[in-house]
Order: sequence, then C-alpha cells, then structure tokens
Amino acid sequence: MGHADQRDPHAAPVAPPMTPSTPAVPARTVREAEKLLKKAGFNAGGVDGKVTPAFTKAVKDFQQAWGVAASGTVDTRTLGLLRHTGKRINAHQKDAYVSVGQRSGSIKTLEQRLSRLGYDVGKVDGTYSRETAEAVKKFKADQGLKVSGALAKKSRAVLAREFKGVQHAPERRRIKPTKTQKKLDTQTGKAAARGFGEGSKGASVKNVQRHLKAAGFSPGRVNGKFDERTEGALKNFQLKAGLPRTGRVDARTWKQLQKSFILSSTKASPAQALNERSGAVKSTESLLKKAGFKPGKIDGLFSRSTEKAVLAFEKKYHLKRDGKLSSSDLKKLSQVANTTKTTANARRLARNARSVAMSMGGYNSQGLCATGVSRAILKTYGVKVWGNGNQIDNNLPRSHFKQVKMPLSKALKIPGIVLTWEKTSSRLGSIYGHTAITLGDGHSSASDFIESNTLAGNASRRGLKMFIPIK
Repeated sequence: MGHADQRDPHAAPVAPPMTPSTPAVPARTVREAEKLLKKAGFNAGGVDGKVTPAFTKAVKDFQQAWGVAASGTVDTRTLGLLRHTGKRINAHQKDAYVSVGQRSGSIKTLEQRLSRLGYDVGKVDGTYSRETAEAVKKFKADQGLKVSGALAKKSRAVLAREFKGVQHAPERRRIKPTKTQKKLDTQTGKAAARGFGEGSKGASVKNVQRHLKAAGFSPGRVNGKFDERTEGALKNFQLKAGLPRTGRVDARTWKQLQKSFILSSTKASPAQALNERSGAVKSTESLLKKAGFKPGKIDGLFSRSTEKAVLAFEKKYHLKRDGKLSSSDLKKLSQVANTTKTTANARRLARNARSVAMSMGGYNSQGLCATGVSRAILKTYGVKVWGNGNQIDNNLPRSHFKQVKMPLSKALKIPGIVLTWEKTSSRLGSIYGHTAITLGDGHSSASDFIESNTLAGNASRRGLKMFIPIK
C-alpha cells in the first residue's frame, strides 16, 4: 500500500540507457596522429596505433590549444589541424617559429615572459593556445611589429629584450621641477588613496605611466589608459620594490613610484646615488674615468660599478665615504679630472729637450728649432718626427700625443708639452714657424736652444698649438 513504485526483487534488472557508440578510429589514423602529436610536443605514448589514456589526453590537450571540442578522439577536423600543424613545423625548422598547437619548455618560457609583461596568455603550461596567440598579437602591436599570433626569431628576440628590461631595481630620473608636475603628483596621490587599476583613465593614470617609464618598467603606451600592459609594468615595479604584486595603484605603491622622478634643477642635489639614470650621471661617469677611476659602462646609469668608483674617489680624497656624489663631491671630482697629469715620459721628454738644446745652441738660437724638438722626441720615444716648426704638429704620432688647449702660462708649468707656432716675427719664422718643448718651470722651453722667457717670445708669434704626451 502506498508503494506502487517498488519493483519485484526477483524481477530482471532494467538495462541502463544506451549511449551512442563512437566509431573506432583506424589504427593507421591513430599511428599518424601519434607521430604528429609527438612532432608538436605532446606526449601520446608510443607510436603503435593504439588508443591509450596517454594518447587520448594528448589529443584533448591539442584540441584545447586549438579551441575545438576536447573529445579526445581524432575526428576529421582534429586530424586536419594535426596535419596543418605538422606541415607548419616542417616549414619552420630553422627560424624558431612557434604557434598554436605546439608544446615545449621554451614555449612555457615565452608564456612566462608575456605574462610578466602583463599579457594574458591563459594557463602558463608550455602549450601554445589561442589565448597565447591573442597575447602575442597584443604584444606585437605594442612593439610596432607585424601583427600575427606566432612568434619567430625576431619577435622572440624583442620579447627577450623587453623581459630583460624589467629585471632590475627601480630606477630614477632627474628632471626639472615644475608647478604642473607637482600638481599632477598631488592629484595622483589623492587618486592612489582611493586606489585605481586596469580600466581606469585620466591624468593620474598617465602620470603613473610616466613614472613607470622613468623607473625602467615601460607600460608601452603613455596615453592615460590603464590597460593590461600598464598593469604588467606596475606588477613588475611592485615586485622589484618589495611591494605586494597587486597591479593596482594604492597609497603605498605611489609613495615608492613617485621617487622615480628626482625633481631637481642641479646635477647633484640631492646627491647622485645608486639606480639614478640621467645625463648628470653620464657626465659623472666620464669625469670618474678621466680622473683614473673605473665606473664601468658610461651609459648614464648609476650602477654598482659607478658606486664602487665613487667610493674609491671618496677614499682617495678623504671625503665622506657613502658611495653617493654630492654637489661638493662633484666639484672636487671636476677639479681632479681636469687637472692634467704629467706622465713619466713627459718628464723624460723635458729632460731630453734640455739636454739636446744645451748640446746645440745653449741659450742662443741656431735656427734649427724643429731639429732640436725632433731629436728630443726620438731620444725619448724612438720615434722620428719630420718637418719644420709649423709642420711638426701634423707629424706628431697621435698614439703618443694629443692636442690640448690651455693658457700658455699653465702649459709652461707642465713638463714635456710640445708647442708649435705657425708664424713668428722673424723672416725665417714667418715661413717656417717655431716649435719647442716646455720644461715645466713656468717660463722656459727648449728646442735647439733654451728660451728663458717663452711668454715674452709668444707676443711676436701666431697660431699656437699644444700637444701633451699620453704615454
């Protein structure tokens, strides 16, 4: 009673509903698919023509990559895609070309790089899917490359370069302060207190993009639109700044990002320090090198090598050793770098010039100034120099001498500088000019004779050039 739906326990069991059977795939087709899956990087097991769990999974993964129904069965469409993929792989064996329907460890690396730059590749699993292809299209569009969903040698190199470009600590740029910039920063600070991210638009977004670019994390476009590339750049900045990698601008993130602009009209106030990239730093690097220190590559980035060179400079000249270059440090560095160093050979050249002059005319001119200078150079360097007084300058070996400009009064205090004049007031001097070598005593020079007051002699001469020994 009341249990009309109960079945007789002795009745025959009711058969379950029938499911449509899938036609068996010919072994020949399975074998072809196995070979093609293997070529594309999918693990289908052995090439034996048998449908195994590994084979079915590989087929599903391949179908998912192409965005078709993941049945795990090699139907006509799937076989067509496998053949298309295999043919494409054969055609691009030497140009690092990859596209939809392939799987490898190198593809996973490409996906990781795209993802770090802010492009949505879907699952980062080493399978080149349609999502990966869409991310590649966006990346190429941002880079001004021919847009397609595939990556080859050139575009892979650009991707590697862009990825490498965010593997560094946040940098800073030195720019002149303006009322407009200060107003923008205040406005951005207020927006950051509320928080904003992908989809946001406006002046604050553009300001954030400019700061990201200054920090060395390019958002691609600086257009005031917070897109996925801006989000990726911000995440990379946050990672390197030790902040939560949210991809959103909050008060904490803005506080750090705002530092990427050094608002200053001077070269070293505030002091130049690690990770500043500017023309001021490049100038400092050149001065450090000129002063005999080793700042590394002269590229405008205050790197660890630059810092090490600054520390060495500070130690040598008994300055505060903090690895930063203040205005007073820069002033001292400029003085040191622009002080002409006297080489040992320059002193030798001056001594030899005196010796030759005394062996020729002593304190009286013989009209053989070029001969005296040439003999001194030959005695010092073993190099023959030909020509008259006004021709010596063109024949000096640039491997040993470089032209410099300074007051004659200063040059006479430095031994070994070769002086040449185009003309003098004498009859022969108006044709052949004059040449001599400074003795370093502040007033005299030597050629075929010793001239005790070269400053006075200069009054009747024209076309002075100076060459200092560099060896």
